Amino acid sequence: MKSILLASVIALATASAAIAPTQAATVVVKTNDHMHMKKHCRTKLVTTWKHHHKVVREVRVCN
Repeated sequence: MKSILLASVIALATASAAIAPTQAATVVVKTNDHMHMKKHCRTKLVTTWKHHHKVVREVRVCN
C-alpha cells in the first residue's frame, strides 16, 4: 500500500515538473528608457505637376 502511494506521489511530481516549462509565459521587462520605441521616420521628396507647374513637397514617411 505504501509503495503504491509513494509511486503515485513520484508520478505527480514528475508530471508537474514536465508541465511547468510548457506553461511558461513570455516575460516583458519595461524600463523608463523609451528610445527603442522611437519611430523611424525619414523625409521623402514628392514631385507632382499642378497646372503646368512643378510642385515639390517633403513628405514624412514613418515605419
